[in-house]
Parts: sequence; structure tokens; C-alpha cells
Amino acid sequence: MHPAVRVSDIGLYLLCPRLVYFDSLGKLPRFSSAKQILMRSLALSLLQKDDLEGQLKEALQRLKVELPLVYDLKDDELQAALNEADEEIGSMVNGLKGWMDQLIPFEAEVELYSEKLGLSGRLDRLAPGDTPSIIRTGRPPENGIWKRDRLMLAGYSLLLGEKENIKVDWGQVEYPSLGMVRRVPVRSTDKARVLRIRDRIRLIKNGQLPDRPEGSPCQSCHAQTMCEMRHSLASKFF
Repeated sequence: MHPAVRVSDIGLYLLCPRLVYFDSLGKLPRFSSAKQILMRSLALSLLQKDDLEGQLKEALQRLKVELPLVYDLKDDELQAALNEADEEIGSMVNGLKGWMDQLIPFEAEVELYSEKLGLSGRLDRLAPGDTPSIIRTGRPPENGIWKRDRLMLAGYSLLLGEKENIKVDWGQVEYPSLGMVRRVPVRSTDKARVLRIRDRIRLIKNGQLPDRPEGSPCQSCHAQTMCEMRHSLASKFF
């Protein structure tokens, strides 16, 4: 039986299939910036629909103490992230106050697993209406959400649907620093593509190094040196 493919592996594959290969060898560093960790923690700190500003300011003070105890963060980077977040609280509140019914109540960091689908993952937020929600610290496209996030939502919707025996029709991506939530329909075609990518990831994890696709972000990739030293062993199928 194949081990479950994580939804995060699908996100990695969509950045570049070779990243999945190097990650499977334990050679791909995984890290998040202080800003990413802080904004994600802030987004999940809102537990009530009123006094958003008060909740966020209180969370900032608490996270200033707690985050260094949990993560390996440099003091100057964390302080810079805290200062930036403090300046953004006003825009966060103005944007999010119209979305609180779609965010609260919720379950955070929900572990999902399906032997039938061969998928697993940790969902940032299970929002009202069994809606999968991903938290992002970057900027959204002009319209909708990025393809990578769209397919990851499709993966989470498959897992939720199989677990709860329901059809998950909608997903959302949160951009807390912008006070923005993008709600999108989950397409059947995306669910089908997730399962095809799952099968390709299984081959990669079994030792097949895929070709490097055109348009991959090679210049900023932490695996660039390793990647250039490897010869492709996979077909153009990847």
C-alpha cells in the first residue's frame, strides 16, 4: 500500500516537481519567515466577531512572548514583523469585519487522512459550513486565487468530503495582512487533477527524478545546486 501523499506535497509539486524529489530525500530545507508565522498566528487568534482590534493587539503582545519559545526566530526579524503587523491592524480590521461569519467559529490545524484517497494534510482552518480555508501571507492575484492554492483547496475538499460523507463545494484563502478573504468554488476538474498529481508524486517518491519544467523558479530555489548536479531520469510525462 502506498503511503498517503500530503496536500502540501501537491503544493510543492506545483512549484516544481523536483522539489518533491529532494524533499523526499530530506534534503530540502523547510522554513517560514517570522512574518509568515506571526500573520498566521494572528489570523487564528480571532475567536470572537466583535472588538477585532482589541483581540489583535492583545494577541500581538502575547505572541511577542510565545513565538520565540516555539520557533527558532531571530529577535530582530520577529520585532520587525511585530512592528509591521501593528501598523497593519487597522486595514486588517476594516477588511475582515465583513468576513467574520465565514471565519468563526472554526477548528484550527485540522489533521485529515484518507486511506481510500491516499491523501493526508493539515488544514489551516475548517471554517463554518465545512469550508476549507488556507492562510497566506503573500498577495493574491488580481482576481480569484493562485492555481496552487486552488488545487490545494481541492485536495482538502476531497479529504473533508470523504471524512464527513459530504460534498464540499466552496473553499477560501485568507490574506490576513490585507484583511482579505477570497472565496472560490471547488471544481470537479481540480479534484481530478489532484488525484493525477498524487499518482505522479508517488512515482517521484519512489525514486524517479522528473525533468525540470520550464518556468520553474530556479534562481530563488534552495535546491538549485543539487538540482543542477542531477541528470533527469524521468520522461517528459512529468
